[in-house]
Amino acid sequence: MASKIFDSAWLEDCLIRLADSIASRKDKGSGKALIGLCTRGAILADRLKTLLKDRHGLDLPIGYLDATLYRDDLTRGAGLKPVVPSEIDYDLNDKDIILVDDVISTGRSIRAAMEALFDYGRPASISLCVMIDRGGRELPIHPDYLGVKIEVSKGGFVRLKLSEIDPQGDAVFVVGPGEPEP
Repeated sequence: MASKIFDSAWLEDCLIRLADSIASRKDKGSGKALIGLCTRGAILADRLKTLLKDRHGLDLPIGYLDATLYRDDLTRGAGLKPVVPSEIDYDLNDKDIILVDDVISTGRSIRAAMEALFDYGRPASISLCVMIDRGGRELPIHPDYLGVKIEVSKGGFVRLKLSEIDPQGDAVFVVGPGEPEP
């Protein structure tokens, strides 16, 4: 049985902490911009955008990226999901891009996202904001902004559920090997 380890209050506190950290970091380029990785990263980026505007007066441009076709494991069937259109309606050249995702594990999705971003231009920098680091890295990619690190047993995984798309509402579950999705 999957174990619920965090609820909506934790998620809200975590997002506030991440927004405060993002706001405090100095720009290298011509300003910050958010890119949410579809699907849950996009929802988190929307929430961060709202917090950054409400708490710090920062109205950052936002975009949404689906990097599915840039994955290096497509021929193995991993990570396959319906491809949705990316939406980046601003010039990301010389911007400090904050790439937002829900969970990082191997680093392969983030590698694919960075490759996809360069088809849109050349940012001044790319930093990574993730809610959960579950370990198991295969590539030297690490978050610059992190909600929490959770060690998961081999074969297990972490699921972040969000009220916008999940009936469970805002929650984080740890799922053991062989256990069903929450």
